[in-house]
Amino acid sequence: MAKVRKRHNPNKRAQRFFASTVIWTWEADRDPATDTQYATAKARTARGWELLAPKIVNAIVQYRNNWIITVRAFCRDATGAEWVEEETRIVRDVALGDFDGLYQDLRAEVLNAQQTSQVVDVGWIAGTFGAVANDERLSLWGLGKYSPERQRIWREVNEAHLQRGKAA
Repeated sequence: MAKVRKRHNPNKRAQRFFASTVIWTWEADRDPATDTQYATAKARTARGWELLAPKIVNAIVQYRNNWIITVRAFCRDATGAEWVEEETRIVRDVALGDFDGLYQDLRAEVLNAQQTSQVVDVGWIAGTFGAVANDERLSLWGLGKYSPERQRIWREVNEAHLQRGKAA
């Protein structure tokens, strides 16, 4: 009697292959010419953490996966003390591209917990996982450095965001 094999499932294969991937972006990290927001993605491989090509990142965000999603605000007060305010959610079997509504809700929660004058930048970071969620302190990945320019750009982006909210 022949052994019956399961059919190939490309979604499950992609989930296993990208079970240790991190993607993040900041609202102030934009291309000045096109105002396109940059995203950075890394995957854990046998050689350590490696940057992923944009083509691969686009594929990852379209596949359903298990995600730890953190919206974070990088903050700094007048004395120079820096910290991260964050809200984290764990979602299973969801495409990261379906994240926009959740991002807006978490963004509002993070900003409500903080004085806007102390916010340097706001962004999100998402990490994939297999069976067990482990955030590995995601909120501190790719934090970047403070600069008055970064804070100025974020304030402009935030003002535009608030104006769109009032228009809706």
